[in-house]
Amino acid sequence: MAEPKTRTKNDKKTLPVDLLLAWFVPGAGHLIRGFKRQGIITLVLVVPLFFVGLLMSDNEAVSRELHPYAFFAELGVAGGTLPLLALGLGSDKVLPDEESIKEYQDVPAWNDTGVLFCCIAGLLNFLAIFDLVDRSLSPPRLVARKAEEVTSEGSPA
Repeated sequence: MAEPKTRTKNDKKTLPVDLLLAWFVPGAGHLIRGFKRQGIITLVLVVPLFFVGLLMSDNEAVSRELHPYAFFAELGVAGGTLPLLALGLGSDKVLPDEESIKEYQDVPAWNDTGVLFCCIAGLLNFLAIFDLVDRSLSPPRLVARKAEEVTSEGSPA
C-alpha cells in the first residue's frame, strides 16, 4: 500500500493550491507547509480582526459601492469577503434609492473603524501570503540566515 504524500516546506508543485487556500483561510497555507507558528499567528490575528471589523460596520465594510478602494484591500481575506458578496450582505443592502453617499445618513457609529479593521486584516493576509511564497521558494536562504545567527551568538563580543 502506498503511503500518502505529505507536503514539504519547499514543494513547488502544490504551492499555487496552498496560496489559494491561504487566501481563503488566513494561515492555512503556512500550517499545511509546516510553518506552524506563523500559521497560527496569522490565523489568530487576521480572522478576528476581519470579523470584528464586520461587526463594527454592521456588514457594510464589504461594500464595493460605499468603499470602492477599501474593498480591494479587504479582498485579502477572500474567505470572509467573497461569501458576503455572494449572499448580498455587503453591497446590495445599502443605498437603495439615494443619489449619493452623502445623503445616506444611517451609518453605524463605528463604521469607519470597522472598514479600517477589515482593510488591515486583508492587507495582513496579503503579507502572510507573500511570506509563504518567500519561505517556500527560498528555504536555503533561511537556513543560511539561521546558521549566521547561531555563529554570531557563539562568538565573543
